[in-house]
Amino acid sequence: MPTILTGIWVANKSIIVSAAEINDSTGLGRLISEILGIADYIAWGGLIFAGASWMFNNRTVAIERGIGVTAGYLIIRKSWAYIQFLKGI
Repeated sequence: MPTILTGIWVANKSIIVSAAEINDSTGLGRLISEILGIADYIAWGGLIFAGASWMFNNRTVAIERGIGVTAGYLIIRKSWAYIQFLKGI
């Protein structure tokens, strides 16, 4: 049971972090916060799918999917931080 609760806590923590990063209280800030929350769930699903591929002995495809999901997730998450940094200059 602690493993399940830990997994749920980690999934919920990522949404809390994405909401805390956005300081804009306008409609655009809330929209981007929701989009980043959806991206969190899609990344979790992609990593679980890559793990299932690894489990069924399809390791090369699993590695490619895992790297692709991780790279895409980092690009999506950091793009908002880059925009806010450039806006502050």
